[in-house]
Amino acid sequence: MVVVTFSTVPVLLVVLVGVALGFLLRTSLILFLKKLRGFLENKCYVHQYYKVPKFNENMQENLLFRKVYAYLNSLPSVGESDFANLCSSSRSSEINVVLDENQVTVDKFLGSRVEWRIDGGGESGARSLVMKIRKNNRRRILVPYLQHIHQAYDEMEQKRKTVRLFVNVENDPTANGRWRSTPFTHPATMETIVMDPDLKTRIKSDLENFLKSRQYYHRLGRVWKRSYLLYGCSGTGKSTFIAAMAKFLSYDIYEIDLHKLTCDSDLKYLLLQTTTKSLIVIEDLDRYFSNQSTPVTLAGILDFMDGLLSGCGDERVMVFTMNSKENADPNLLRPGRIDVHIHFPLCDFSAFKSLANSHLGLKDHKLFPQLEEIFHTGATLSQAEVCEILISNRTSPSRALKTVISALEIDSAGRFGKRPNRMGPGQGVEECIQLGSLVKDGSNAIHPIKEIKNLYGLLRARSRKVSVDFDADEKEKEKEAQEN
Repeated sequence: MVVVTFSTVPVLLVVLVGVALGFLLRTSLILFLKKLRGFLENKCYVHQYYKVPKFNENMQENLLFRKVYAYLNSLPSVGESDFANLCSSSRSSEINVVLDENQVTVDKFLGSRVEWRIDGGGESGARSLVMKIRKNNRRRILVPYLQHIHQAYDEMEQKRKTVRLFVNVENDPTANGRWRSTPFTHPATMETIVMDPDLKTRIKSDLENFLKSRQYYHRLGRVWKRSYLLYGCSGTGKSTFIAAMAKFLSYDIYEIDLHKLTCDSDLKYLLLQTTTKSLIVIEDLDRYFSNQSTPVTLAGILDFMDGLLSGCGDERVMVFTMNSKENADPNLLRPGRIDVHIHFPLCDFSAFKSLANSHLGLKDHKLFPQLEEIFHTGATLSQAEVCEILISNRTSPSRALKTVISALEIDSAGRFGKRPNRMGPGQGVEECIQLGSLVKDGSNAIHPIKEIKNLYGLLRARSRKVSVDFDADEKEKEKEAQEN
């Protein structure tokens, strides 16, 4: 028989309360009570709603939407919502919890409750963020709360330091804008770029001066932007250099595909949807205008570069690439539209030594004098072709160098034919540009990369076939001379 005294009653009550709370936490009853509390609160208080649209009335991106969206997804309460999305970040080991549409997340600020939800926009598809606060708290917390979001976003951006790549699309422009983005994880940096050291130093100094020149540009009444032209044969590192520029500046890249545009106004519309601290890129501009009819005209490009709309934004860098600027319209290259011209030549011996050092760890080799002599005859390859050979043969530096020598010999034979191999002084750079385009685009020309693919088999046979073919050509020429 159990005897219950007055002294044991409080202990039993504590035990019973603990069991009841444990039961509530293990069931949906606690969730029901929370929702009931929220329902009663909504009925007892008057609330004020604020909408933050993704785009403004001119279909320009609303930067406040981007900041609030990033801030909300950083809150722990996102994971407590009824439904949330799991997304992988740019780092494969990280999983992010992302707020889903029509789900409510709660934030606390200065003792007040702030609710947020994503509105999908219905048929229009234009997303927006809706904030709900008590009406009697709006004057006290609204402005400080938005300032708090700005500050939190800036701190996240400093920690993030992740460049994003934006590309233009052609479908459904009114719903979600014309840009789609993805984290840009290209590993290129200014330190890994193979370039003349003095030229690289001048470019870095120019970019650093631009970053510090906001007040200077505004004092002059000029738009705070800078334009670069990168020109040179394909495979000389122009795109890689753009990636290094973006990492150096910590700017997002907006790459414009002109083939997806319908008219000049479409190009202006894209420019309006870019943001500050952006690197706007148009590649292969000369190849685009080589077509007989193009949706975007030269006048549209000129207006894009320095027209009135180019002043609707600050802190932008524009980069254009060409294989050659010889046939480009002079109006396209004048100062104000293009501020800095950077030539990317084909690989010479100096650049090759840098590539051999970075790819193979070679600072010197017994085959270097032979390579230097072949380079001085005018034979050359693009950096992309040389890098492919070095990467494919990285386990055997000697084989890699022999493959480069064979490729240079084939390149020399394909480019110059019966002409002497040596070129006059000062002739190399410009002629490389012309010959490079011929080798790439000419239907009957010999492309070095096609021959390089066969070099591995040739090397296993000690490269005898190459020398035999050359000797056979010489004997055939002698035989023809004797018969004549």
